[in-house]
Amino acid sequence: MAWLPFLAAAMLATLATLHLVYTIHDFLFEPRYFSPRDRSLLARLRTTQNAMTPAGRDYWSALLGFHLSHSIGVLLFALLIVLASLHGMGWLKMLLVALGGVFSWIAWRCWFRVPLYVCAGATTLMLVGWSQQ
Repeated sequence: MAWLPFLAAAMLATLATLHLVYTIHDFLFEPRYFSPRDRSLLARLRTTQNAMTPAGRDYWSALLGFHLSHSIGVLLFALLIVLASLHGMGWLKMLLVALGGVFSWIAWRCWFRVPLYVCAGATTLMLVGWSQQ
C-alpha cells in the first residue's frame, strides 16, 4: 500500500499539468478554457481592474496569473507527497493530508466536480497509504 501516496501525487500532478497547459493556452491564444461562457464578459474582464488595486492589471490578467500560480502550487504539492513518501517525513505527511482536506473543501465549495474528486481521492489515498506504514 506504500504506492498509494504516489498514485495520489500522480493524480494531482496530472490535473495540475492539464490546468497549466490550459492556462498557457488562454494566455497565448484566444481564450478557450477559462473564459466566461458569455463571451461579451471577456472584453469587460480585460478592461476592469480589481477593486483592491484600481491602478493594477486588468481582471483577466489577474485570473490567468492566479491559474498559473495555482497550477505550480499543486505541482509542488504533488512533489511534496513524493518526497514525504520517499523520506518518511511523518510531520510532513500529516500536514499534506490536512492540506489535501483543505483543497477538497475548497473544491467542494468553490470549484467543480473533477477537482473535488481528485482532491478527495488523493487525500484518501494518502491517508490509506501512509496509515499502513
